[in-house]
Amino acid sequence: LKPSTQSGSGALAETVSQASREPQIHAMEMQLRPQGQPRRDTRRLGTLAGLGFAALIATSSGSLREAFTGGFVANRPAGSYVMLDKPVEGATCLHAYGTKDKVRPEWNEFPNPFGTEAYRPVVDMMDDKYRQWVHFDAEGKDVEDLSGKIYHVMRGKDNPLFQPRSCDVGAFAIVTNCEKVRVPGLDFHYKCYFRNMRQHPGATKVERFADLQVRFPERIMMKEVWKCFPKNPISRNIFKTRLKLFQGPNHLYYDKDPVEYRTNKIKDVTHEDMMPYNDRRSVFYTKNLPRMNYIRKKVEAETKQKTLVAFKDFLSEELTRVGDRAKDMGVDEYLNVADENRAMDKIRSMKGVELEVEKPVYYPGTTILKKKLGKKAPNPIKWDDFQR
Repeated sequence: LKPSTQSGSGALAETVSQASREPQIHAMEMQLRPQGQPRRDTRRLGTLAGLGFAALIATSSGSLREAFTGGFVANRPAGSYVMLDKPVEGATCLHAYGTKDKVRPEWNEFPNPFGTEAYRPVVDMMDDKYRQWVHFDAEGKDVEDLSGKIYHVMRGKDNPLFQPRSCDVGAFAIVTNCEKVRVPGLDFHYKCYFRNMRQHPGATKVERFADLQVRFPERIMMKEVWKCFPKNPISRNIFKTRLKLFQGPNHLYYDKDPVEYRTNKIKDVTHEDMMPYNDRRSVFYTKNLPRMNYIRKKVEAETKQKTLVAFKDFLSEELTRVGDRAKDMGVDEYLNVADENRAMDKIRSMKGVELEVEKPVYYPGTTILKKKLGKKAPNPIKWDDFQR
């Protein structure tokens, strides 16, 4: 604390300085006071009371706080604070002194506008003896989705230390049941694999997925996984040394304690994948059926509204014919009179008119009716079937 020369603040500064010397005075009294004599705390109580009064005034008055600290008091809506010319000794972080401290450099809040450099593992940490082994079960899995997951593990993209160009933190991949991998739809018959081992024109051989799965099922996984890799020397080395393919559920690397990859993260190929999209049961119940129910309710509401409007028009027309008698009628009686009037109107309009009845047409020599072609056949599916 820095004493000030302004009027009215000298006593407060003296009180504070006296409070700082109080522990020394108390220690001297303890040495000079004889044993058994009661301790005198009257001076100490007076000093503490003066110090509390000074703190109360300092928090309520900006000028007194300025006298205590020797700075400028700024008032803001969020609260007042004191501006100092230099940091107070012992009350600030060592970084605030900057170049004064020879051991610690000057602190800078933003040393690099593009972010600090991430941790890079050393070369010894990239040795094969530190790599993890991961086991994949290919039974019933989609070949493209499975190959993508294998590539991510072998390249190390699921590792928090992964960096594209500087380090290789990938794992070994063990794939079993390669003969049970699947493809959706008609790819089982039409998906083809090409190979040209001699690298000569005319030496290319083509083999379908169904045939290759019987002859050499591991080659399917080799082809699909290599598709995911970028074609460079590093990828070739990773592909040759870390991919382990096996037929059946067993493999040769149980001593490496491989970790089981979660199969629920890999897409399964089911019988619905062989069907058209709109014919799948899951699609019907999640998309088509709600849409059909919405259309049915909409048509029913429109029909009900049209019927109501037509019924109101009918009652209005009959009201003009019945006249004042409608005041003494109930609703049922009024409807019966309206129906009788409508029936009589229909009889009068049809009097003397010959009805044209269409004669049925049969195939020659049979009683089978001929049907006109070109009309759209009625939909055999009824709305009530979807509600069951």
